[in-house]
Amino acid sequence: MKPDVQEPRSQPFGMRATATETLRSARTVPHSVHQPAARRHLEAVNFEELTTRVPRSAPHRAVTQLRPTVRIGYVIDQFPRGSHGFVLQEILELESRGIDVHIFSLRLPEGRVDDTACALARLRGPVRYFSETGGCGTSDRPSFDDASGPTDHTFAIDSLGQMRMGRGVSASAARWIANQVTSRDIEHLHAHGATVATDVAREAARLSGRGYSFTAHADGLYDGADEPSLCEKVLNARFAVTLSEFDRRRLVKICGSCAPGKLHRIPMSVNPDDYRFSAAGRLDVDSILAIGPLIEKSGFTDLIEAVGILRDRGRVARLTILGEGEFEETLRAQIDRCRLAGRIQIVGGLSRSELAMLMQAHTALVLPWVADDCDREVLSNVVLEAMAVGLVVLSTEVPGIRELIDDGMSGRVISPGDPLWLAGALETLFDSPELRGRMAARARSRISRMFSSSRNVSQLGRLFVRTVARSGLTT
Repeated sequence: MKPDVQEPRSQPFGMRATATETLRSARTVPHSVHQPAARRHLEAVNFEELTTRVPRSAPHRAVTQLRPTVRIGYVIDQFPRGSHGFVLQEILELESRGIDVHIFSLRLPEGRVDDTACALARLRGPVRYFSETGGCGTSDRPSFDDASGPTDHTFAIDSLGQMRMGRGVSASAARWIANQVTSRDIEHLHAHGATVATDVAREAARLSGRGYSFTAHADGLYDGADEPSLCEKVLNARFAVTLSEFDRRRLVKICGSCAPGKLHRIPMSVNPDDYRFSAAGRLDVDSILAIGPLIEKSGFTDLIEAVGILRDRGRVARLTILGEGEFEETLRAQIDRCRLAGRIQIVGGLSRSELAMLMQAHTALVLPWVADDCDREVLSNVVLEAMAVGLVVLSTEVPGIRELIDDGMSGRVISPGDPLWLAGALETLFDSPELRGRMAARARSRISRMFSSSRNVSQLGRLFVRTVARSGLTT
C-alpha cells in the first residue's frame, strides 16, 4: 500500500516521529523490516483471518526512455510522508519511465520506521535531507555530504520540525539545493506543495539558473493563502500542476488570463496493480471504517450518531475510527453517552499494511466532513486506495473528492451534518450486497481508466521532458 498536509495539524493515520538514527540504514535493509505492533489492539478485527496480501511494488517494467535521461530535482517539505503516498507513487512511475529523480526533503520523515524503510527501499534514486546545522543526509549511503558545509555523520533536527521555515532557513535550504543541482547536473526543479517547498525551489532555481515547477496542494491554496504571492509563483514557474479541476479553476481566478497555459490538471493517482481487489466477502459484516484527524470538522460526531440510529433500528453496525487529534476525548465521551462503547473503537498508530487489512475487512469507508477547508489531498489518497481494493466510499461533497466519485455509480456523495440521512444510506448498502458489488466494480474500473499512475504520470513526464528540452540544459 502506498498509502500520510501553516499551523500544526493532526496526523490522519496517527503517525508519530521516531528515532532519526534508524533512517541512515533504511535504504540498506536487505529483506524484511521489523514491524512494531500497533499501540492499540483491534478487538473487532482478527488480522489472522485476513487472507489479503500486503500490497507491494509491482515488478519494475522495462524502462521506457522518453529521451536521453532527464534529471529532475524534487523539493518536498517532508519525505516520505505516510498520508501523501501519492507523491511516492508519482516518483516511482517517473523512475520507471527513465527519468532520474533526485529528492530533496526539507524535513526528516515522520511516522513508523517500517513504513519509511519500505518507501525508501522502493526508490532507485537518492533522497537527501536538509539540516540547518550545515550537513545533509543521503539515504542511500552511510556518509553525508554537503557542498556548502562540513561533513556530518548524524542527522540534526532543526527548526524545520515546525511546519513553516523562517526566511533565513529557507534561504539556506535554497543555497544548499542550488549547490546540489549544479554539482549533479540536475536540469529542472519540481516542488510539491504551494508554500515552503515552492519558495525554496524557486530560489534554488534562480541561484542555479534552472527552471522550476510545482504541484499545488490544498495547503497554501485556501486558508490564509497569499494570493499575490501564489500568482507570482505560478507566473514565474515553467508550469504548475493541480490535483483537481476545482483547484485549477481557483488558480486561474487568482492569476488571470496569463495562467491557463501554464496550469495542468494531473489527478492524484495510484497503481492498481498494487491493490488486491475484492468486491465481496468482506470479513466484518455491516462495518464502517472512517479515517481522518480527530478534529471537529471531520464530522465523526455525525457518524457516531448515525451508528446510534442504526442501533435503535435493530441494526448491529460497528465503526472503526482511525486517527488522532485533540477531539478524541470529545468523541469518546459521545460514544459513552450514546452507549456505543461495544460498537465503536478509535485506533491510531497503524502501519500501511495494517490500514490495507482494515480496508479489506470493512463494508464501507465513510468520510463525513462538515467543512471543505481540509487536507483534500490526504482524503483523496485514502478514497483512491479504498476504491482500488473494492471498499465502497461514502463522502460529503469535498471538492477534490467529489471529482473522484460518480454518485450512485462508484460510491455515494452524502449530505454533511445529517446523521439521519447517513444512517439511511448505510442501511441501504448493508441490505444490498449486489449494489455494493456493482459500486465496487465500477469504482475499480474508474480507477483504472482515470486515476492510474501509468496514465496520469506520463503527462507529467512529458512536461518535464519538454521543459528541459526548451531550457537547453540537456547534457
